[in-house]
Amino acid sequence: MQLTEQFHVPDDCHEACDRLTTLVQKHTQRLLTDEYWTDQHLDALKNHTGQSYTYIRDNDHDAFENVDEYVYSRFKRCVYHRVTHVLDAHADEYQAFNFVLDTVADRKIKQSGWKRLRNQLFKDHTPYIEWRVLESVVEQLNQYYDRHGHFPEKYTELVGTPEPNGTLPYAPDKGDYHIHELTVEDGDLVFVVNAPDSLSPDSYHNWTEHEIRFPTHSRFCELVGVGDVKAPTLHTSEHGYTVDVPVDVPENDIDTVENRVLAVDLGVKKQATTVVLDDGEDETHKQVAPPEFIDHPSKDKLFRVKSDAEGINDRLSELRRQGKDHTDRFDHLLSEYQQTRQKERRLRNQIQHDVANQLVWLAAEYDCETIVFESLGQLDSGNTSGSVAWSISSWARGELLEYTDYKAELLGVDVSTVNPWGTSRHCPHCGEKGQTVKAPNDHTEQRHGGHFHCPVCSYECDRDVVGAVNVGRKHLSESRMEQANPVEYISTGKHASFPSHTDSTAENDVCARSSSGPDGSVSGVQSTTNTEQEQDLASGRQTRLPQFRASSLTTIACCTFKINSSDMAA
Repeated sequence: MQLTEQFHVPDDCHEACDRLTTLVQKHTQRLLTDEYWTDQHLDALKNHTGQSYTYIRDNDHDAFENVDEYVYSRFKRCVYHRVTHVLDAHADEYQAFNFVLDTVADRKIKQSGWKRLRNQLFKDHTPYIEWRVLESVVEQLNQYYDRHGHFPEKYTELVGTPEPNGTLPYAPDKGDYHIHELTVEDGDLVFVVNAPDSLSPDSYHNWTEHEIRFPTHSRFCELVGVGDVKAPTLHTSEHGYTVDVPVDVPENDIDTVENRVLAVDLGVKKQATTVVLDDGEDETHKQVAPPEFIDHPSKDKLFRVKSDAEGINDRLSELRRQGKDHTDRFDHLLSEYQQTRQKERRLRNQIQHDVANQLVWLAAEYDCETIVFESLGQLDSGNTSGSVAWSISSWARGELLEYTDYKAELLGVDVSTVNPWGTSRHCPHCGEKGQTVKAPNDHTEQRHGGHFHCPVCSYECDRDVVGAVNVGRKHLSESRMEQANPVEYISTGKHASFPSHTDSTAENDVCARSSSGPDGSVSGVQSTTNTEQEQDLASGRQTRLPQFRASSLTTIACCTFKINSSDMAA
């Protein structure tokens, strides 16, 4: 498992980094423009085995044959790696492009075209395609159609040759001679980089080694103590230049219960709803713990910051329309807009890290073998609008799943996804199709209602809890929603209840209401309240990030490894 630390290059080394990254950018752009930006190479690279840079290195000809500058063979490898990385970055869009052209007719994609794409997307043989990627490709295709009256035959006709920056990955720098060196000495990280003295070096004499020393903190030293430092990456950043240093750390597996999963439903009003399920006997799954709701306290702040950025952007647009885009006022607003967007990105990333930490902590707490999500890449938010659609896409971009994946890997917990089709519409108790309704005491059907009601077996529940349970059912049954095994709702003598402002007897009260009583309540009802206002609280919308919020898993891992290392030494 790799964890990455960042170190910012001091100002006095920026000129050397400028020359080095300029050469990288120059030759990366040259190779893409002259040869490698084609559908043929995009297709061939996905089937390439071995390290990515060998795809170009092992070609029939030397890609630097007619280059006047002197560059090291290791430098060439790094450029090859950069080129293939750019190509790999378009793999998802290339796949979506071919999927669209194979699915719809050669005309602008509107409602009927989208319906055809959705239907095809959820067929079993269809490759996984993220919804955001599909939306982006369709938008580009429609714009191309508006200009040309037809769709392009090739992806590289739709998307022009990329213009990469000078990011320099040192991963291919292997062998007897390195163009970089990375060591830890006396608590400092020492980075020796070989950079050209000019943009036209004639020989190796025109390349000079520059030693850069970075002070380190205790957490990085702990990582290095238990792991292996890997090849860094040099790239531009808001600090000028930054060196990313990955460290390979061993996994620290926890004890897990076989076929126990933490099923997760990601939503809008609360970031996540989780339920722990076991693969029970007699083809019936068991819910072994009450549902948990994760609602980050900074979510509303994120919406406010986004709204501020959109307001500034509207003012910038107005100045552009007035021809005042060269004024001091415009420059001031543009700077303010960039700072606000940067704040928005930082806040969203922090929220997603916190939510990912909490999900992994819950999985560890309940000895779960796997964390299961919906395949959010195929989540359609097209029927929503405004801030709701943005909120869905912000959680569906993949960062949360990626963060959860690498954090869970530290503890040996797997992360998996299932197709989301039907997870919010089928009853987890009897398997029949249910309804989303206004409230527990108002069964008026409402498409975006927060409460679920099954007219067949009278099962009721918060809609997001139903989604989480069905995600777990689908994973454990390895089948379509209609064929998934039911869930035994009451298990280990505990009824899953909602967090609420009621006293400590609330759980017992809920248990009492789980079977028909004098008040006529129905078996299986998960709601603790009877009014719509109270149900809003009971459904998790009042909750915040739980008090046992996980600290950085890198710190947890380091501490654990340190203890183990000490035990071994003893």
